[in-house]
Amino acid sequence: MLLATRRPGGDLAGKWEFPGGKVRQGETLEGCIVRELDEELGLKVRRAFCFAETAFDYPGKTVCLHFMHCEVDASCQATPREGQQCGWFSPSEWARLEYAPADARFLDAHRKELEMAAEKSARPGKGSGRLPDWLKTSFADGRARVEMQRLLRENGLHTVCEGAKCPNRSECWHHRTATFMILGDTCTRACRFCSVKHGRPLPPEPDEPANVADSVAKLGLKYAVVTCVTRDDLPDGGAGVMRDTILAIRGKCPDTLVEVLVSDYNGDAAAMEQVLSARPAVYGHNLETVERLTPQVRARAQYRRSLDCLAYAAAHCAKETVVKSGVMLGLGETEDEIRDCLRDLRDAGVSIVTLGQYLQPTHEQLPVERFVTPDEFSEWRRYAERELGFTRAVCGPLVRSSYLAADAYRQAMKTGK
Repeated sequence: MLLATRRPGGDLAGKWEFPGGKVRQGETLEGCIVRELDEELGLKVRRAFCFAETAFDYPGKTVCLHFMHCEVDASCQATPREGQQCGWFSPSEWARLEYAPADARFLDAHRKELEMAAEKSARPGKGSGRLPDWLKTSFADGRARVEMQRLLRENGLHTVCEGAKCPNRSECWHHRTATFMILGDTCTRACRFCSVKHGRPLPPEPDEPANVADSVAKLGLKYAVVTCVTRDDLPDGGAGVMRDTILAIRGKCPDTLVEVLVSDYNGDAAAMEQVLSARPAVYGHNLETVERLTPQVRARAQYRRSLDCLAYAAAHCAKETVVKSGVMLGLGETEDEIRDCLRDLRDAGVSIVTLGQYLQPTHEQLPVERFVTPDEFSEWRRYAERELGFTRAVCGPLVRSSYLAADAYRQAMKTGK
C-alpha cells in the first residue's frame, strides 16, 4: 500500500506525492497511515510498516514514495468520508496500471522484498513483531528533508544517511545536517550489516571535493562529517580524494571543523598519512563489532588490522586531531566480548567511541539477535568513560557514528583528548 496524494491541477497533475504535512508532530510514518486510513476510508489497520521508499525529482520539488505493508481487519468494509473514494484492484487491473519508467523499475526491484516482508510479518520468530518503543523515531518536518535532498542532488552528492538507511535521518535533516559520502555510492565490499550499494564503482568525480565544500558553505555548517565507500579498486583507496575534500572545505569555510570516517585502506600507512596530513578535527574508523563476529559481519576486513589503523592514526595525527571509532550491539556479542573490544580500542589510542543498536536495514542483511535497552547503553557509557578513560562515549539505541559528532568532539577537546 502506498501513502500518497496527487495535485489536482497544473503541470504536476496526476503525479503522486507524499502528504508530509499530514504527519503530526511526534507521529511515526506507520502511525500516520494507520490513522489516515481510519479517518479517510474507515479501514481498521492492525499493523503497518514501511518496507521500501524512493524519491523522484520533478520540476520544483522532490516526491518521496513510501510503500507500506498493512494488515487490515478482513471483516472491515471501507467507508470513505464524503468526497473520498476507495476501490480495490483486481490482479488483471493491477497488471494494466501505467507507471513512469522509474516507478516501474522501482516496483520490479522491490517486488521480492515486498513478498519477503509479508511472509516475515506472518510468522513469529526472531526479528519479527514490533520494534521496542525506544527505537521509534519521529517523522520530522518533511519540507526540511526535501530541501536538504534538493541541495544534495543539485551538487550530485550522496549521503550515508540515505545509503545506510540511518534512523536519525529525519532528525538530522530537520536540523540541516548531513554526513556526506564521497567516492560515489557503490562500495567494493559487501559487509553483511550494511545496505550501501556494492559492486564495481565508477571512477571518482573530479569535482566532488569542491561540490562538498559548496554544500557545506550553502548549509552554513560549522561542523561537517565526511565519510566514504570503501574503494579497494583505487591505488590509495581513495585517500587522496578524502584529503582534497578536507582541504576544499577548509578553503571555502575556514571556521568549519571536519570529521572524517574512513576505511582501513587495507592497512596502507601511506594512504592514512594522506588523510592525516590534512589535519581533520576527527579521524574515525569503525571497528563495527567484536573480534569473533568480524569475519561474518565485515567483508574482507580484519579486526586486528582495524585496531592497527586506529593506533597508527593516534600516533601520527596532528595535535588537534581526535581519533574515534564505533561499535554496533545486537549482533550476538557477549558482555565480555564488548568489554574486550572497548579495551582494545582504548589501548589503540581511541578517544571517542560510539555504541549503537544494530538494526537490519533490509532483509538481505544480518538479522538482529537482540535489542539492547537504553539502561544497558547507559551502563556501557559509564564503563567506557569512568573505567577505561575514553574522553567521550556516545551510547544509545539510535546512536550512529556521526550522531552528536560535534558535541562529542567539543567534549573531547574540553577534557583533553
